[in-house]
Amino acid sequence: MITDLAFRLRDLRDRNGWTVADMAERTGIPKRTLDKYMLRVGASLPGFDALCALSRGLGVSLDWLVFGSEGAGKALGLIVNRSSGYAIRLLVETILREHGAGNDKLIVGERILNLTPEDWGIQLGEIAQQEAEKLTSGGITLDELLVWEAAKKERAHELFKDMVEHMVPDLDDAARKILKL
Repeated sequence: MITDLAFRLRDLRDRNGWTVADMAERTGIPKRTLDKYMLRVGASLPGFDALCALSRGLGVSLDWLVFGSEGAGKALGLIVNRSSGYAIRLLVETILREHGAGNDKLIVGERILNLTPEDWGIQLGEIAQQEAEKLTSGGITLDELLVWEAAKKERAHELFKDMVEHMVPDLDDAARKILKL
């Protein structure tokens, strides 16, 4: 673990073209101490306060710093999925609301509600970012994200079943078994 942390610090330094002095300035940790954290053999392990200073000063998550991508990857992926789903749901709700209100200019040419696909991408990205920041600042746990993911998968399966039932109402039992309905 210590060697992994040392490797991540050296990699971060090299990728950003920083010197150890640059890193010291960014983090407030003395250069000599940072050198000890980045040794290839016998590296020192930073304490909690130093890890927090490294995370803040170098602009990386504490999860990534301590655990690497394998520790932060699953939770990050779920946060992205949940946040982007939230943003897309807002888009669809907006389109349905405008359609229900009889907006005859809902789609004009290549624009939806007078926005291009690129504009929608920018808007949805910003909404998803805000939602992700809200989730992470609220301290969402991996367990909470996994519960959400399981519920989402169950809901997707229910929607699939309903869609098949609607499209092919007289499916026989063998077909239902194959489709796991």
